[in-house]
Amino acid sequence: MAEITKVLPHIGAAPDSRITRMTPVSGGCISTAHIVETSDQKYFVKSHTADSFMTKQMCKSMFEAELHGLNALRHTHTIRVPQPLRVGDLSSGAFLILEYIPLTRLRDHRKLGHQLANLHLFEGPSQFGFDTNNYIGSTMQPNGWHDTWVDLLQERLQYQFDCAQFTGHMKNMADKLIRRLTQFFKGLDIRPSLVHGDLWAGNCAADSSGEPVVFDPAVYWGHHEAELSIMRMFGGFTLDFYDAYHERIPRAPGFELRAQIYELYHTVNHYNMFGSGYLDQCQRLLERILQ
Repeated sequence: MAEITKVLPHIGAAPDSRITRMTPVSGGCISTAHIVETSDQKYFVKSHTADSFMTKQMCKSMFEAELHGLNALRHTHTIRVPQPLRVGDLSSGAFLILEYIPLTRLRDHRKLGHQLANLHLFEGPSQFGFDTNNYIGSTMQPNGWHDTWVDLLQERLQYQFDCAQFTGHMKNMADKLIRRLTQFFKGLDIRPSLVHGDLWAGNCAADSSGEPVVFDPAVYWGHHEAELSIMRMFGGFTLDFYDAYHERIPRAPGFELRAQIYELYHTVNHYNMFGSGYLDQCQRLLERILQ
């Protein structure tokens, strides 16, 4: 990644900075990550090489959308995220340079619950969506602006279903859910909340002072309940987190059924990214939602 050296002066590094060490960081399933050390600073650098699924331009667009999302989260001053510094080109892909934050395991789940609720209560636009499409994993996530949350959710579910190319009984159920989606939201007054969008336990940690830190977002203005679905899917968050969150944003009637719809979105996305191992789970969710 010698190309990164060329942009160091543009992100606050000393004019004569050179990379002295690069340490691989494990844990990501989409991009490659390194801690990059220079003579005067450390940075966290994500990179992605173009392949049969993502062109070089798509790699750069993915990181530009992540930078934009991180800046939107930072603007709320509700929860710590790494400061994004620069997106650049590699000869066969792209990279994103971020502030380096030494991370430890999150222990104060109650504080995270309060901070996430404060993020979701932050006042924003009157529409649902975001200024740019972004990526949920390696799948493009449509973020066109809509007057209602259901309209945006229908567009996103349909996109995932189209990518999945379901047939037979699965396609019939998917089509039925799209037609009936509005009924699951009757009587709800949903205002746009800024959500991280991909907040599973692997995208959350703490800094050296114990303050929660979240990263790798897929940000949009949407329904706050959608944030909790992937958190519940993969676990890792304590009851203290949920208690603290719902102290500030109580559960609305129908919460559990809508949670399954939001879980379906992520499960179909995992089917699209990782294959048939998620197909049975998609079917069970569709059947439970529609019964």
